[in-house]
Amino acid sequence: MNEVNELFTKENVEKIVVPQVVKDDLLSIIEEKLKRAGFYYRIAYRVKTVDSMVNKLIFKDYRRPGTENADKKMQDLVGIRIILYFVDDVDICRKLLDTLFVSPGMWETTENNEYEFKAMKVNGIFRLPAYLSKTIVNPYLSDYVDDTFEVQVRTNSFEGWHEIEHDMRYKGSAFGIGNEALARKMNSILATFELCDDSIVGLLEDLGHQHYKDKKWNDMLRCHYRLKFENEPLHPYIEELFDEDTELAKIFYKFKRPGAIEQLWMDTSEKGIELTVNNIVRIVNQIGPDDERLNEAFKKIDHEKGQDNETVSKRRKFEPFKKLGTYKVFRSHSAIDLTNLSMEDAYKKAVNYIYSWIKSRFLEVFDDLPEGVGAYENEMPGYKVSISYDPEELYFREVTTHLDTKIANRVWISIASIEKRNDTLVFDVSNEYAEPADKYRDNENILFSRPNFYGEIADNIGICDIERLRQTVKSIGHTKEYDVLKKLISDENREFPVVVFVASDDYWVEKFDVDYFAYLVGYYAHIKRVTTEELAEQFAKDYDLDEDEYRDSITVFYPGKKPAASYKSHILNTTFEVIKIEKKKYWNETGCRAFRRQLVSDIRENNVVK
Repeated sequence: MNEVNELFTKENVEKIVVPQVVKDDLLSIIEEKLKRAGFYYRIAYRVKTVDSMVNKLIFKDYRRPGTENADKKMQDLVGIRIILYFVDDVDICRKLLDTLFVSPGMWETTENNEYEFKAMKVNGIFRLPAYLSKTIVNPYLSDYVDDTFEVQVRTNSFEGWHEIEHDMRYKGSAFGIGNEALARKMNSILATFELCDDSIVGLLEDLGHQHYKDKKWNDMLRCHYRLKFENEPLHPYIEELFDEDTELAKIFYKFKRPGAIEQLWMDTSEKGIELTVNNIVRIVNQIGPDDERLNEAFKKIDHEKGQDNETVSKRRKFEPFKKLGTYKVFRSHSAIDLTNLSMEDAYKKAVNYIYSWIKSRFLEVFDDLPEGVGAYENEMPGYKVSISYDPEELYFREVTTHLDTKIANRVWISIASIEKRNDTLVFDVSNEYAEPADKYRDNENILFSRPNFYGEIADNIGICDIERLRQTVKSIGHTKEYDVLKKLISDENREFPVVVFVASDDYWVEKFDVDYFAYLVGYYAHIKRVTTEELAEQFAKDYDLDEDEYRDSITVFYPGKKPAASYKSHILNTTFEVIKIEKKKYWNETGCRAFRRQLVSDIRENNVVK
């Protein structure tokens, strides 16, 4: 027998810390989807106990050469259990969970046959979202404990007995040799549970069929789809159509539940689809029959239905004051475009945009703000406005601070200046926030926010970084244009990145949506597209792109850094975790849209941390 790995000790396991954010966010990510889909469910979370971890590490003997676990790690440090009320929801839920995280789960399920009954097991291993795995502290056993978590999916019937069977069979030998009669009795109990699960679903389906024959359409839909519907009854317009055409009603009774549930699960709207029998009919009609009579009925329903929904604010809990750290969310060192305006007129117009922004934000706080631009200084708890104004010298500077209206303990700081330097009107902007330095922040998803006046000045006057920044794609189709591009790339005074697209295949570019990308980042990045094969080949030679893949590529030139090229083969296979920390939302994008999100994120991060 091998000696126990000296690292597999209680002391080392006790050093592992799984922070509260892992529980909060994992439960939020999964529950948000379960609720949207309308499952009847319960959910539980656990971190493996110290003793259980030590026992498993020793028993499995992970990473020992020559053993079956030589290349394996423990994968269930964190566990989620989903308990469902209907047995046919188990497989639906399992398949939908595969769409939620970066990659599908690695599932282990019970293998049953006609002679044996076992506690139903549907266990999946998923990769933790990167931002959560990095919060787990594991100083000694990171080579033996994977950054994964286990999801167990059970029915309500099997929930308790599975726990008992696991402890007595897996961890002990209660049903071993000599206890065959008791083991047989337990198997008969498990068979009863399985029969109960199937019988409940069968009973409700039979009841739904009876409601179909009785033309009780509301009850028919509730029995067949078995979702956690609101109390809203089936609309009379729909009831009337089903009364007139029972074959149409039959389509909705016969429709396979997974398709409708998947639509609810995959919905990414802010509030989700309201779970009513009317909306189930709407969804199924969109997937299946697309009946024109129903389409017209829903148009009338939507027209008649009021949209007034009251939002109830929750009381906030405030923490003790803590030392604040400052975190940049936008910065720009650029120049005002003087192509169409004199320097004096451009200065005056730009200053007015900034001051209008200040007035719109602070007028109710400081009622003595001047009507027009002028030097000003005032502050009160949570707010400050400081304006230096010298129109003769063409100098302006503002520093404003204000409390965040949604996030406690956060203060926003805006600094902007316009200053004449020789024949240039220099425009500097900095936006940052301050909050307790020990507050958790997701360093993988850096906050980015530019003040509104920056966009207004860019729209109506123009902002230059060597050349004017625009929210459009500049085509490079001639040698002179290409020479200008090369000069821009090599200019040491350039502040913002240059992003160059080369595309022989319009399909992926359309999926990427270059125009929308330019709209998102065009005021802090130069967006170009080489449009001829000759120039594309020259571009590839000049910047050492792959000779086989350059025809479909995106190359980013950050100031002072080597060009970073990405090719179609990589772009199409990109995955990106979309994380909304404040809203507790999480989902995955794939392909071109994922790469666009990643590139936007990289450009913004480079702006903030450069």
